[in-house]
Amino acid sequence: MLALGLHSVGMLGKLFAEEVENIDRGPIEALVAVGASYWQVMWFAVIPQVLPGFLSYTLYRFEINVRSATILGIIGAGGIGAPLIFAQSSRDWDRVGIILLRIIVMITLIDLVSGAIRRRIT
Repeated sequence: MLALGLHSVGMLGKLFAEEVENIDRGPIEALVAVGASYWQVMWFAVIPQVLPGFLSYTLYRFEINVRSATILGIIGAGGIGAPLIFAQSSRDWDRVGIILLRIIVMITLIDLVSGAIRRRIT
């Protein structure tokens, strides 16, 4: 969990910084020209431009982390796939099938929900 978290924080920091660097300066200049305060500029010009990218990147990294945790568990590093490897080692095939089904359903639901949220915010 620590390895996935550190990698995600670093990657999200880089992606967030790029998102902020690529904002359109026009709305900021327009608000400054009419005398808006710093917080008004942030609320009405910066946040609406960066929020969709921030949410999209965060959801995408969450999806990647869930899949990575499953794979790491299967290879023995703990995580979501750990119960699967324990069931396999004890040759409890009914349990293996149920765990696989739950992992597939969970990843599919996460993918569908995050896709719907991303379509809605962009």
